[in-house]
Amino acid sequence: MDDFDDEIQSAFEAGQHNANTFKLLNNWCKHAEISRSGGVGIVEAQTGLPIGHMGMQCKYSKHFSMQCWLLEDSVYSFYKKCCRDCDKRVPVSIPNILEFVEPRLQKAEERKKKEFELIELKKKAQCERKLKRSELRPNLSFEETFVLDLLDELDIDALESNDPRLEKLAHLAPEVFTPQIVELLLQAVEGEDLPYSHHAAKALITAPIDNKNKITVAIYLIKRHSVFSDVVNVVLNNSYALNLEQLKITLRAFASLATEPPPSSRMYSGHSKPLDVEPLKRLFGTREAHINEVLSDFFKGTELGKIQTATRVLIGLNNNTLFSKFLRDIVALLMRRRILLPNERRESSIIFYLRKAVSLCLLEQPELTDEVIQKYLADNDPVGVDESNRIYGSILRFLNSDTQIGNAHKIAFRRLLWAAIEHPDNYKNKALDTFRHTRDEFSVLAHENFDDLIGAAAILTEKYEQIDKKNIIEVTGSFFDELERNNKKNAINSLQSSLVNLAAVGAKHKGNRRIEDFLGLYRNLPKNQEQMRGCMITHISQMVTGISSLNLVLSDWYGALMDESVLVRASAIKAWENVPFEVVKNFPDLFFDAFSLALSDPYKMVHKSAVSVLRYRSFPEEKRLLIKSPLWTLVLVYSKESDDGDFLVDCINLLVSLCLSDSECKGAHGQLLSAILLKQEGSALYHAVNQSGYRFKTLPSFLKVALKAIRDSYTRDISISDCKDIILSSTKDELINSKKDIVGALELLKPLKQGDFLEAITYATALSISGESAIGTNLFNDFVNSIPEETRHLLWRIQTELVATALQIESEIQVGNLSNESTQKWQELIKKLEKEYEERAEFRDFPPGFNF
Repeated sequence: MDDFDDEIQSAFEAGQHNANTFKLLNNWCKHAEISRSGGVGIVEAQTGLPIGHMGMQCKYSKHFSMQCWLLEDSVYSFYKKCCRDCDKRVPVSIPNILEFVEPRLQKAEERKKKEFELIELKKKAQCERKLKRSELRPNLSFEETFVLDLLDELDIDALESNDPRLEKLAHLAPEVFTPQIVELLLQAVEGEDLPYSHHAAKALITAPIDNKNKITVAIYLIKRHSVFSDVVNVVLNNSYALNLEQLKITLRAFASLATEPPPSSRMYSGHSKPLDVEPLKRLFGTREAHINEVLSDFFKGTELGKIQTATRVLIGLNNNTLFSKFLRDIVALLMRRRILLPNERRESSIIFYLRKAVSLCLLEQPELTDEVIQKYLADNDPVGVDESNRIYGSILRFLNSDTQIGNAHKIAFRRLLWAAIEHPDNYKNKALDTFRHTRDEFSVLAHENFDDLIGAAAILTEKYEQIDKKNIIEVTGSFFDELERNNKKNAINSLQSSLVNLAAVGAKHKGNRRIEDFLGLYRNLPKNQEQMRGCMITHISQMVTGISSLNLVLSDWYGALMDESVLVRASAIKAWENVPFEVVKNFPDLFFDAFSLALSDPYKMVHKSAVSVLRYRSFPEEKRLLIKSPLWTLVLVYSKESDDGDFLVDCINLLVSLCLSDSECKGAHGQLLSAILLKQEGSALYHAVNQSGYRFKTLPSFLKVALKAIRDSYTRDISISDCKDIILSSTKDELINSKKDIVGALELLKPLKQGDFLEAITYATALSISGESAIGTNLFNDFVNSIPEETRHLLWRIQTELVATALQIESEIQVGNLSNESTQKWQELIKKLEKEYEERAEFRDFPPGFNF
């Protein structure tokens, strides 16, 4: 995040601006209120300034202004819609919002005045041009006057850019374009920009005119980003006649055809155009010497547009000679961009093209490019280091099974490996991205760098242990110091795991001989190197592809499952997660017996690892009796503890999904598990509902668990959507048995907030299904009475009253006594609702400052 500091400064300035606007708004009117999006950022928490998207509202208005980054924009929009002629305003003090509203209104009036004056000037100029064309008519033939008639029609401000009439006339009747007509159209192209200038140029590009004028027309169209086949052909057929300035303009256009647009522009375009490198290559073939001079001039200058054009030309041509000549220029610009390109940020298009160009250089000339990059790393500039890691990473990012591994890939892999080891705990280190997720496409590289991967992983063990040694030596620090140490240890552990995993992938790629090398290294590790031993045994299953490889690793795997080290035993359990499904049937019974013992291991690390692994890679169905009893034991033991509810829920989830039959889930066993879940609080309760699959929902009284969770503050702070789904999918009997809980949850919503309306409808649906519509009617009538009788809440009030009326109609139908009063009230409310929607539709607009 190159512009992180700038973003903080921008947020701080916006907060100061909003704080001042807030004071002015409070002085403007007693009824003015602020609405804002949820959440508080770090900058806002530290400064106390109002930072974030905010809008203005008032109880006497149905209009809610769009929330904007600058509150001033929302206030100005709301003022124009609602405040200008409001008779409910209660002034408080001065100064108020008129300080910025009146200047904005004045500028808006000035803009309208200038626009009106400009329109008048354009009309006058159009009349003068029409008069001049009429003076030409006596000297023209009848056919030539057709062009004048068409120009009279095209000489308007509202002319569509794709009007084809003049261009079609040039195709169908080229003889009409006589020297006098061509001269008239050339004046529109070469002189003042007229409404039909672009159309005239598109007509002239195919008209029978001399090459000099055609080049002028083609350059005109290129400048206006209208590059089509006729324009390209004119330029290429007359490439020797292009002067230096015209050549530069053409280079920029042809480079755009040959290279993809930057991500910042692709974001807003619906589709991407196919690339066409032929025009650029043909132009280079005819003007190679001049293009070399232009590129040298562009790279020596400081104009960003020219540097970007030169870089795109290099990318489009993909010429080794050009890459060699300008390699140091593009590497220097990229790795010294903090000095050479100080104002360019992460979304910068020029940085995008420089990165792409250096990546192409590395692919085409790996040794030379690597040598240049390493020279620029001598001063250890952090931006240069970051860019070098990005360059090497780009070579490996799109590696796939069909890619031919070359020197560029080998160089990039080694550079990134040791760059990752150098700063394994720095999240900004881009080299780490390559090793975060192991991919089979790296198998060849992993095989070739097997020793380096294992050696790097061993170095990480030393770095990991060094953090613990520093912790012993240093005086006990704060909570944040401890958090930072843990983050560093986790980062190192994660990288070590990835590297060992890669080594295992490389060993698998080579076959049994390399697998034996991997196991030999593992066996020779000292017993006290638990971190490295555990890491290697975790990834031992990566090398299992069949019976032969399984036989090679089984003895070491058995030993690890029974190892005296808790860490190694837990790591051996984790290895089960990566076993291929098709190989599971080849595992001997003894392995499953040993694995099941982990669930009875007295150390939490071991049996928690076993439960965690079984969530992602379950036992064969015929072996699940081995884990049923240990899982029941874990459930009963942890149900008596209150500090590890999340793990308890995982145990119940495994027990239900793997070991219990449908009849057991619906019987006494399921009743016991629901009772245990119902005792949970906070995160465990949320976890129970969030992780509930089909089998959980079949547990008796599980609806009560969902109703308890939906009322729990922990769940409400995250999401209640799963709870609502469980309520709506419950059977009628379950809803009847949980009637008190439903009513209790609904009563907790008093007074009803607008954000809780959908939740209230969920309870209303549940009461309706359970046949308790009358209770819902009373509660929703209470909600209606609790909603303030303010203009802005009218829609919400009508919607709530509609629900209450619907429940009333249902309850009357249930007792067989439907009244005309209820149905009439329903129809009246529907009419009110439609009217309210129509009125509110008039307020939909976008405030100033809102950018798409």
